[in-house]
Amino acid sequence: MQNQDIASIEVTWRARLFPLAPIGAAARGNAARALARRLLARDDEALGLLKGVAGSGVIIVLGEEESLPWVDGVSYLGRDERAPSLVLPTVLEPSVPLELFERAILARSGLVAPVVVLLDPPALASVATARPIARDTLARWLESQN
Repeated sequence: MQNQDIASIEVTWRARLFPLAPIGAAARGNAARALARRLLARDDEALGLLKGVAGSGVIIVLGEEESLPWVDGVSYLGRDERAPSLVLPTVLEPSVPLELFERAILARSGLVAPVVVLLDPPALASVATARPIARDTLARWLESQN
C-alpha cells in the first residue's frame, strides 16, 4: 500500500441523495449585502432568533430553518451526523468519506469547531464565536461593505 499525503487527494463535490436540513446561510459579495439588508428589515424579535459571524465580504447566519432568510445567491448550510464538527452545503457532499474529510479539515485548518465549509471559491470559517445578531453591529458591517 502506498502512503499518500491528504493534500494530494483531490476532493470534488457531488449532489447529495437527500439534502441536509438547513441550519445556516452563508453569502459573499452582493449576496452578503442583500442578506444583511434582508436581516435588517426584520423586527428585533425575529433578528434575535439568529446568530452570526461576518468578515470582509462574507456573512454567515445560523438558526432554525424557518427563521433563515431566503436570498438569491446565498448558500444554505446543514449538519451531517457523520461529520458533526462541520457545517456543509445542504445539497452537496464531498467525494471522499465524510468522516475522513472532517478529520482532515479540522487537523489542517486549526479552526475551532464548528467549521463552515464554503465552496466557489473554497474557504473555511469557524462559527464557534457566532453570537446573537445585533442590529447596530449588522448595520455597521453593511456600511463597511460599500
